Amino acid sequence: MVGAGTLIILNDLLRQRGYVPFELFAVAPVGLPLLLIGIAFFYFFGDRVLPRREGTRLTPQEELIRNWRLPYQISYLRVPAKSPLVGKTREDVHMISGYALHLISIAEGGEIVYTPWRYTRFAAGQELSILGEDRDIERFKDDFDLEWVRAGESTANVMADPNVGFAEVIVRPYAPVIGKTLRYLEFRVTYGAEVLILLSGEEERRKDLADIPLRAGDAMVVLGRWERLRAFGTSRNFVLVTPVEGRMGVRERGAAAAVLCFAAAVALTYTGLSIPVSLLSGVIAMILLRVIPVGEVYRAIDWRTLVLIAGLLPLGIAMDTTGTAQFVADRLVGLVAGYPTLLILVAVAVLATTFSLVMSNIAATVLLVPLVLVMAGSLGLDPRGLALLTGICTSNSFLLPTHPVNALLMGPGGYRNRDYLVAGGALTVIFIIVAVGIISLLYF
Repeated sequence: MVGAGTLIILNDLLRQRGYVPFELFAVAPVGLPLLLIGIAFFYFFGDRVLPRREGTRLTPQEELIRNWRLPYQISYLRVPAKSPLVGKTREDVHMISGYALHLISIAEGGEIVYTPWRYTRFAAGQELSILGEDRDIERFKDDFDLEWVRAGESTANVMADPNVGFAEVIVRPYAPVIGKTLRYLEFRVTYGAEVLILLSGEEERRKDLADIPLRAGDAMVVLGRWERLRAFGTSRNFVLVTPVEGRMGVRERGAAAAVLCFAAAVALTYTGLSIPVSLLSGVIAMILLRVIPVGEVYRAIDWRTLVLIAGLLPLGIAMDTTGTAQFVADRLVGLVAGYPTLLILVAVAVLATTFSLVMSNIAATVLLVPLVLVMAGSLGLDPRGLALLTGICTSNSFLLPTHPVNALLMGPGGYRNRDYLVAGGALTVIFIIVAVGIISLLYF
């Protein structure tokens, strides 16, 4: 619960005033119970205090799956030597017309072939990744004596591949493919994609798609590798509606350069440069080396989080430089003087928690620890206990998305301020009760 930076600050402040600093693991008796209680809280009550998934913003892939009612679960089957499937093609066994199943890939000898040709023959030992409903896959498995393969153990683990996805494609007006069928175009081989749904006019078809002539405006849902799907965006025949996802091939080739840039950025922090400057240098190096495009860098930034943190920094500085924080802390010291020790500990914990919501935990620690050390001396309390309680509670920032970590989770999680108040409010109270209780047992 107390970061290394906060612990260093605590020790420096204690040493300056002649107190013995904390040992390296001094915070473990307090921090470990708090960590376990936090995990238990969300394990047992997370579904009640956190918003449900339906309230969050869907990704383009999730929206596509929901709108088109796609079977997004891929199953993996192995072809045994005695299977009747050996030697046959997907056309022979009528995978689409007879079973409503789509063969996404075939893995054999460590190699994976995506959207295989309709005349590709099945062989013993192949692992098939198949998209379809569970009941249809079960029927196909039983008819051809196939074996289940767990997704994590399959060579053809398609859904774990970030370079594979769904896309929505529309036939352009006056495109050369108008009037031609998917079979004639040899669509799987030519475009490297499996057509799952064809919407022509008001008729939606999921079976027997190969011999339907394409018309202008026809919409198709396809699945394949992004490096092949990306080509639809520049095709004279089709319009790619779905935003491009996955990794570009250049990034796969630039993996070594990315690792080198990251290592160099970390190394710069040991030369005296600040951490932000060092890491920004690493990002610039990745852009210059074309590991990532500059446009993607802009899209990856959560600007709401950036504005939030940028607004909090001057607020914290203003509270410190104008004397507001000092004034609030002094008033609290005067209010709790003469009260029971437990109440004083609660007041210190609440004050540190409040300050952590408007300034960084290190800044709050630097401001409050000298005050609580003076308070401890005047009230005859153990200064190390009050200092440790202050350092711990400056990390008790669950109530609002003002802490950088909370702010970074706000966008991806689809959270709002109310969600932090509900979940963080209960956790903040529990945090204070447990921290005060443990510190009271250890030091008072």
